Amino acid sequence: MVLEGLAGPIVLLGGLILMFLVVPWERVKELALIGLVGGLALAFLVVYLMQNYFGFWTFRRVDLVSISGIPFFLAASWFPLIIVFSHLLAQYRSILPVVLILLAFPLGATLLHLLLRANGMLLYRNWNLPLTFILSLGIHLLIMSYLYATGRLENLRGLTQTQT
Repeated sequence: MVLEGLAGPIVLLGGLILMFLVVPWERVKELALIGLVGGLALAFLVVYLMQNYFGFWTFRRVDLVSISGIPFFLAASWFPLIIVFSHLLAQYRSILPVVLILLAFPLGATLLHLLLRANGMLLYRNWNLPLTFILSLGIHLLIMSYLYATGRLENLRGLTQTQT
């Protein structure tokens, strides 16, 4: 097994680097609560349900620290990634980049699952990669809907109206 126990810290470090490269510090502070709730808290809830309650997933030696079997650093990586996602959605006024952002994050989550599975760090039971993509897309749509409903995506208001 390659990088035993280090996958979670590596993903968190990558997410933090991406966040600090892409998101201005003032925006990080503005989006921190969304990162905590839509990222960290939601990650713990999803992994708890999928692994401990439903039994669809089992993580093995993915992280240095686990809380109730939930890889802490891997779950914490959702914090900076949701901040990046939220920030990027607010940057564009046309549908194509928004759709690409909306698809890129679930594709990234699915790719991460693929790599963890290939490395023996994630086992599926009655689950598969397309379901991972669909679940992640649903989560990101929920976060996007929340951002839109709370006025954090004013740039998208015109997308719902037909131009005449």
